[in-house]
Amino acid sequence: MKKIVHIAVCAAGITALLGIPLILTGGLAKLTGGTDAVSSASVIIEKPSGNYTVMINRERHKSEKDLAAWQRFFSGGDSEVIFDDIECVTLDGDAGAFTMAQSFMSRLPENQMKLASGDPVLTLSKADFGRFDVMIVSEEASGAYGVSSVYDGKNVDVIRITDQGD
Repeated sequence: MKKIVHIAVCAAGITALLGIPLILTGGLAKLTGGTDAVSSASVIIEKPSGNYTVMINRERHKSEKDLAAWQRFFSGGDSEVIFDDIECVTLDGDAGAFTMAQSFMSRLPENQMKLASGDPVLTLSKADFGRFDVMIVSEEASGAYGVSSVYDGKNVDVIRITDQGD
């Protein structure tokens, strides 16, 4: 009988300790209601003005079909649903490229594109050895940091995005 009372007292204490704040703060409604990530509407971020270079590492995309779909996607064309996650990197201080990457990310389902920004010298050093998936660089940063060494590689597809003055 003492064990049953002990279990009941512990259960009541834990329920009071965790349940009351959860109910009072509306946490229970957040957990049980609302839309999930797949069905939630997203806002498409407009592309920034300027000229950009998108580099896709072919070594990371073994499927030609997926690679072609990513090339169409980054070129601005319509592409079918892509069942492949992608990691995009930009250089620190390259705000235009970061905004461009966010624009691309906003057109994809949630969590399909991971976006990171890194130190320019370290990021380009890694990229020279093929340690990137997709890299977006603005024309200004490309000239300042000599990014051509990355896309001169034989396993990198280069897509140029130019400002058409829309």
